[in-house]
Amino acid sequence: MSAYFTLRQRAMTRRFWGYAFPSILAMLVSGAYYLVDGIFVGHYVGAAGLAGINLVYPVIMVLIGLAAMIAMGAATAISFQQGAKNTRLARQALVNAFWLVLLLGILAPLVLHHWRTDILLALGIEQGSEIWQQAGDYLYWIGGGTLLLASNLAVPYLLRNDGRPALAMILVSSGAILNIVLNYLMVGLWGLGLTGTAQATLISEGVVSLLGLGYFFTPYAKLRLSLRHLVPHLPAMPRLLFTGLPSLIAQFNLGLLLLLHNSQLMVHGSVKDLAGFTVAGYTEAVFIVILQGLAFGIQPLVSQAAGARRHRDLKFLMEMGLKITLIYGLAVWLLIQLLPQPLAMLYTGSQDPELMAAAVRSLTLNLGAIPLEGIIMFGIVLLQSMARTKQALLISTAKTLLLLPLIFLLPLWWGRDGVLLAQPATVLLLTLPLCWLLWREWRRLKLACAPLSLRRSQPIQARQGVLARRAG
Repeated sequence: MSAYFTLRQRAMTRRFWGYAFPSILAMLVSGAYYLVDGIFVGHYVGAAGLAGINLVYPVIMVLIGLAAMIAMGAATAISFQQGAKNTRLARQALVNAFWLVLLLGILAPLVLHHWRTDILLALGIEQGSEIWQQAGDYLYWIGGGTLLLASNLAVPYLLRNDGRPALAMILVSSGAILNIVLNYLMVGLWGLGLTGTAQATLISEGVVSLLGLGYFFTPYAKLRLSLRHLVPHLPAMPRLLFTGLPSLIAQFNLGLLLLLHNSQLMVHGSVKDLAGFTVAGYTEAVFIVILQGLAFGIQPLVSQAAGARRHRDLKFLMEMGLKITLIYGLAVWLLIQLLPQPLAMLYTGSQDPELMAAAVRSLTLNLGAIPLEGIIMFGIVLLQSMARTKQALLISTAKTLLLLPLIFLLPLWWGRDGVLLAQPATVLLLTLPLCWLLWREWRRLKLACAPLSLRRSQPIQARQGVLARRAG
């Protein structure tokens, strides 16, 4: 029996990396979409163009969060039902995802078009300025193409949950390369500004969406679709959205984190401190993207194991994922704490000592709890994948509720450093309840893996312990 379980673990390890590695590469490449936009805009449009993108990006983050809610909810439902050998319900979740993406693609442009002026004013952009024009153009095109943005985000999730992680990586990588070529033509050569970079992004996302969603109508798809399957099942949609809700809140947390840190650093610090915080933000983004690739990569395996009640496989995936997350987080933390200046120089150069000092301070303080931050991010996705949506939602919401008072209170005592310490303080406070939730799940799985006789004896032993305490 032990030899069988050893072989089973080796097979699960191969599947783990077979899903995780392509997903990590895909996440790194997908982050290049807006990075490429920024590079081309910075070189060919200038400061007004960069400011325009940055100022409207919170709105884009809301759209990404809504799309992620649909994608993660559908991905979990698909793999969970596949694990339970219920292909009909898995296909139903896939079809519902198609319809929800279409609904988002119709409603979001209407809302953004109707309230575009109000949104730009709420973002603090001066009406009639050059930035107003640039930001308005970018929001008009990206918001109008929400259907392509949402479909492009959903494709990797859906393909991975159909057993095609390598295809997801190839499509996302191809889209990123096409985006670079189109940006060079439309922004660099033709001078179309932010309109050109938005159109280049949407064309690239459209190609990926067409190929990725079209795959499900081919004989190669496990959940092959035909026109007769494309009937939405409305009663299942609320549960799908609820399962994906922590992904929306996580995206909201990122936007809120950026907004509050920026505003508080301008109150308690200087422009140099704000620029230094940007360095920490870029470093954290690379760390988080790799962990998201790991977590979203193994999500199909976790959901399938949970749906099939393969407790031993689920326990193994949980342990392996958390170990890798912790080791990776500690390695990044050591790199930041031991070599903050060389790391900061990658972004700032060595010409401005004041900016360098601000960047080092932000790296060492703001990212001081980055291993635990990785555990929290991975733990939330893990709970989602196991269909423990309420627990994942609890941790995601608690992160927001804790951050709000801390980022206003800590600067009252420690000024600028208090702003930078608000995030690690939030992470430290969240770690204990999350670890308790994960430990409870791990203990449940361990008990389920135990021999039947041992499982029966444990409740008896527990009752005997209670009676003994009462007698004493």
